Amino acid sequence: MTVPATENSNPDLSFRPAGIFDLDLLAELHRQCFQSGWDRAWSAQSFAEILAMPGAAGLIVADGDAPIGFGLTLRAVDEVELLLLAILPEQRRHGFAGKLLAALLQRARKEGARRALLEVAAPNEPAIACYQRAGFTQCGRRKAYYSGEIDALIFEKSLE
Repeated sequence: MTVPATENSNPDLSFRPAGIFDLDLLAELHRQCFQSGWDRAWSAQSFAEILAMPGAAGLIVADGDAPIGFGLTLRAVDEVELLLLAILPEQRRHGFAGKLLAALLQRARKEGARRALLEVAAPNEPAIACYQRAGFTQCGRRKAYYSGEIDALIFEKSLE
């Protein structure tokens, strides 16, 4: 099932649920998208384990037929955590991450989520700017969370 992109977006942009047949694709997209020193590679098995969890959901975003990114969330009762949001490096700075984030949050809201949470590496300024544009505000910090040296910033957003 392909979900059409929102109005005033790239007409070739589409979203579809991530599933069991996408594990290798998700692992490859992750490898290409997360290359900072604090990032750790996720394998196809890692994605299988996450997607098997109750409340887990994912979307793959494509430009035409070419997958350019994905997002994963984990919902528990009325909260949803954004686990990963990834856009291929050569596709960044076109607003695709914001559109993918909006689609993930819309889906979570429809499933009963009233609050969204996420964490992001403190030096990841482009991601932080994307989250702030989407209405997230910082609500915490985990010292030396990534690789024992990079702080994680915690952000939240009401979905009501």
